[in-house]
Order: sequence, then C-alpha cells, then structure tokens
Amino acid sequence: MEGQEIIAYASGNEEIVPKSGIAGFDRALANSLARLTRAFDVLPGFGYYDEKPGENNAYATPAVRLEKADGTVLFGTRMLQSLLQRRESPDAAVLAVCAHEYGHIVQYKYNLRNKLLANQSTVKRLELNADYFAGYFAGGRKLENSNFPAAVFAATQHSFGDINTSSKGHHGTPDERAAAVVAGYKAAHDKRLTFQQALEDGLAQVGA
Repeated sequence: MEGQEIIAYASGNEEIVPKSGIAGFDRALANSLARLTRAFDVLPGFGYYDEKPGENNAYATPAVRLEKADGTVLFGTRMLQSLLQRRESPDAAVLAVCAHEYGHIVQYKYNLRNKLLANQSTVKRLELNADYFAGYFAGGRKLENSNFPAAVFAATQHSFGDINTSSKGHHGTPDERAAAVVAGYKAAHDKRLTFQQALEDGLAQVGA
C-alpha cells in the first residue's frame, strides 16, 4: 500500500521465506543485491516474510538470521506484490526499497545510528540517511548504465513519505524523502564521492 511507512524493525521472529517464487525476478534481484554489497561493503542476509494483515513493510536488523555477518534484510511479501504492480519500472522500485534497507545495514555496521538519533524525537534523520544511501547507489548505477531508471528511486521513496511529523515513527515528508535520494544520487553521479566520503556527506546532508 503506497504511503505506508517502511519500518526498520520488527519482532525478529518472523518465518523467513528464502525466495519470492518468481524465478526470473529472483535471479535479477540476486545480481542487484550483489551490486549493493559491493557498493556499500556490507553483506546482510536477505529474504522475505509474510507481514501481518494490513502491513506493508520491509526492515533491516543487525540480528544474524541467515548466517551473514552484517545482519539481515527482510522484505514483506505484501510490499513486494504492491511494488511489482507499479507501472513504471517495478523492479527498480523493489530495488529502491532494498537499497534503503541496505542503507540501514550500513548504519549498523559503521555505527551511524547514535549520531543520527542523538537528541531526536523521531527517526526521520535515520530514515533520510538510508534514503541518501539508496540515492547514492542509484547514482553509481547511472554512471555505469545511462539507461538505469534512477528517478524511480526518488519516486518510490517519495511515495512512502508521511506527514505525521510529531510521531516518533515519522520517516520524513514525501518531498524530504525524495530530496534525500537526490542528494545521494548527486554525491555519486555528480560529485563522484567514494563510499567512505559518502558516509560523512550522508550525515551532513541530514544535519547529523
């Protein structure tokens, strides 16, 4: 469901589904996840889970649930089906969410969370920083392939923005989320920042 926030946490007890069941999609996504691993220097486990009725989520956790050292990313099957129904580059929309969640794994690995959450009443800076990393990945892919649909990353995160600015779970408004993706994109595509440089730039972009 568009507009619902993507959480960065869950119970941790969900049954993990290893594949989507769409063979061609699984192969293509595996290749893209390998690119994310190389771009961000992280190696989380990846799988799917069945959300509760009414939920539409993906999340990242530092918990090692799939024998990968850098935690775990789980993608909700309802969210997957929702994104795959989009008209424009649905595969890229799925990858945008994956890149955002890998951004959270980066935060765990490089101890960015405390800086991002310090003196904050919401998780907005944490989420916008993950959006920045998604944009950074898209910018790098655009350099490699001029036909890569990078704009879909900004559009996807824009669709998950919310206006619940006083809620602890506030992730950023639609415009803020899209802007964070664009900032990350420019860091990779225009400024040609290395990933290590992007770690610092990503903090600065969200005021951390």
